[in-house]
Amino acid sequence: MSTDKQRFTIRASASRLDKGLLAIPQRFRGLFPGARSEIRVVFDDEENPRTLTFQPYDSVVKENRILGLRRWFSQRGMQEGDLISITLENPEPRLYRIALDRFVRDRQAQRARQELQAAQTDSEAEQRLTALSRLIRRRPRDVAQDELLKIAEQSTPRSRPTVIPRVAERHEVVPSGIRVLLRSVHDGKCQLCSFTFEKRNGEPYFEVHHLDPNLGHHPTNLLVVCANCHAQFEHATVTDLRRVSDWLVGVTINGKRVAVRQPLVHDSQWKALLGLTIVIAAMRVGRLLVR
Repeated sequence: MSTDKQRFTIRASASRLDKGLLAIPQRFRGLFPGARSEIRVVFDDEENPRTLTFQPYDSVVKENRILGLRRWFSQRGMQEGDLISITLENPEPRLYRIALDRFVRDRQAQRARQELQAAQTDSEAEQRLTALSRLIRRRPRDVAQDELLKIAEQSTPRSRPTVIPRVAERHEVVPSGIRVLLRSVHDGKCQLCSFTFEKRNGEPYFEVHHLDPNLGHHPTNLLVVCANCHAQFEHATVTDLRRVSDWLVGVTINGKRVAVRQPLVHDSQWKALLGLTIVIAAMRVGRLLVR
């Protein structure tokens, strides 16, 4: 237990979930009233408190209990083994916060993803990616790969907006959030030749090429390239674009066939195969039930 925040964590059990209550260990009884009382509770990251009943240890129940949690259990899809944090927010009057760790962590990760995609600069996006990685306890590169796949799956290619500077019209640049995700997945190396170099600030140099310049920043429309390969895409004869699950994996430049390093295509295919396997298994179970 944290003495500063007066916070402790318990694990949900099947028997208590069925009864709609939480059992409070005896060593934490000092944080609660000495007699059966109504207590004020806020859930997860909410602000408005609700009134619940606290039942202290007695010879009948033989445990401290917080009652009236069935609705919250149902709303959160509570499962046996879930970790639940209980914090004494305010000693007088007693106000408690009961939080499902899994739910709070998911909400924080969701906000971190939104902040990442809304980042205005590369440095801000890098900070958001690092924060998201820490929240879900995964390597930044793995997180970046998953986020690009989600963006690809949840969005569709659209027209690429243009901006009008003082001198001439030009296309909108790639958002910082997506640039940082691409850099993390590909280590800033060109997907065609693997070339990069370290800039003065220590970051790898790369450019982002839009396969269709009139389409937006959908991940399947973007390539991490060096300046040389980018210039070839812009000025050479580019033909025979080969795609797998919408991801470019090969191209011919001035008659020479070039492979495109595309790690995202493997995860995309694996997820599709997994989904198909689940559907087939469900169909088989359905047939058995019909019989």
